[in-house]
Amino acid sequence: MIDPTPALFGLLVGFLVGLTGVGGGSLMTPFLVAVMGVPAPTAVGTDLTFATLTKLTGSFQHFRQRSVNVEIAVFLGMGSIPAGLLGVGTLEWISGTFDPARVESIMITIIAATLVLVGLSLIYRDYFMPKRNEGPKPGRWDGKGRMSRRRRAYTVLFGALGGYLVGLTSIGSGSIMAVILLLLYPIAPAVIVGTDITHAMVLSFVVGIAHMTQGNVDFGLAGTLLLGSIPGVLVGSRLAPWIPGKPLKLILAIMLIFVGTRLLLAY
Repeated sequence: MIDPTPALFGLLVGFLVGLTGVGGGSLMTPFLVAVMGVPAPTAVGTDLTFATLTKLTGSFQHFRQRSVNVEIAVFLGMGSIPAGLLGVGTLEWISGTFDPARVESIMITIIAATLVLVGLSLIYRDYFMPKRNEGPKPGRWDGKGRMSRRRRAYTVLFGALGGYLVGLTSIGSGSIMAVILLLLYPIAPAVIVGTDITHAMVLSFVVGIAHMTQGNVDFGLAGTLLLGSIPGVLVGSRLAPWIPGKPLKLILAIMLIFVGTRLLLAY
């Protein structure tokens, strides 16, 4: 008999992603490890495959709406993709160096710390990020022309930091990258979301292939998760205009911090 738990959890995660735009990897990877008992390397690879297919539709939609800044996405990818592959290499080094029990302990600790970081970044983004109603100051880049060399360098650097975490844990491609975009660029919120999702889709795809080559993807499990997540995303997206997202993001952030702290204390 097929276990419906992954599909039901995929439905919940898809619903939250459609409703708030965040929560995919941050919820899915801990669930696969702690609830389903999936080995940490397989959980990371499977989640990245799941995330790629989930975000593909969103990327096409944002391209149609012209809410993607391609230049920012390209320079983010120049940093995040090589660093993401380095994250995969780090995970493989950990798997080949330590016994399975030690690998689980190390990876759960890293995942737990990343969950706390993601939760804090969500709270900062929604409650402490400076308001942007005034627009960029005179003489500053307005998000429409070409970026300066310094801004491009910052984009590559911060993309690398986020990409390494994604390759190692599959967490952060949405939430942490969104905070980086908000800090660096005076662009519209819709463009932040579209650029973030498009970049995250490409990053997840490339890093997911790297995990596939290492045997870290359970395709059957990924398919079961997608059975729930696709309708969940559609329902969540439809309800988003009528349900306030900010309180839900706060609850999600607190939950991530709580789960991450519990895992850190347990290991």
